[in-house]
Amino acid sequence: MTWRTAPHQPDGEATTAAYPAGPRTTRGAARRAAAATAFLVAAVLTGCTGTASDAAGGSSPAGDLDEDCRATKSDGGLEVTLTVAPCPPTGGGVAGTAGVAVKDAGGKAVAGAKVEINPEMPNMKMKGGNQTARPKGDGYEAKLVLGMAGDWRITVTVTPASGEASTTAFNLTAKD
Repeated sequence: MTWRTAPHQPDGEATTAAYPAGPRTTRGAARRAAAATAFLVAAVLTGCTGTASDAAGGSSPAGDLDEDCRATKSDGGLEVTLTVAPCPPTGGGVAGTAGVAVKDAGGKAVAGAKVEINPEMPNMKMKGGNQTARPKGDGYEAKLVLGMAGDWRITVTVTPASGEASTTAFNLTAKD
């Protein structure tokens, strides 16, 4: 129990007030309000001027896909091409498809690989859930559901029948 909550003051007189009598000021409240306002303004300006991938030195989210909603990246000796339909990608829980073409260093299609697609929204810390792609033609295809419009990172993990797993991330922006 502190002197503020004790039923008796240190000099032995009883009191009913939880706080000692005296003039009250709003200076502390004003300072807290000013600090909270400054914090909110800084948070809004930071959120509106850049993305998490920009701050980490990454590419802009819309920069990975070309006008045909296709992007190609290499990792671990594999060339992975992601194609998204519909083009442009749409959010709001509408099911689309993600086509993945995997080629080895010689440019030959990799058959029999396990391909997983994991969409996540890094700015919202929201994950979309892994989808295992099924073989289709010379590549693979999986359902792609983007829960809302905004910036998404699609992580493609390819594990060839003989070899180590390769993980490649693609950034895209889903429209309404």
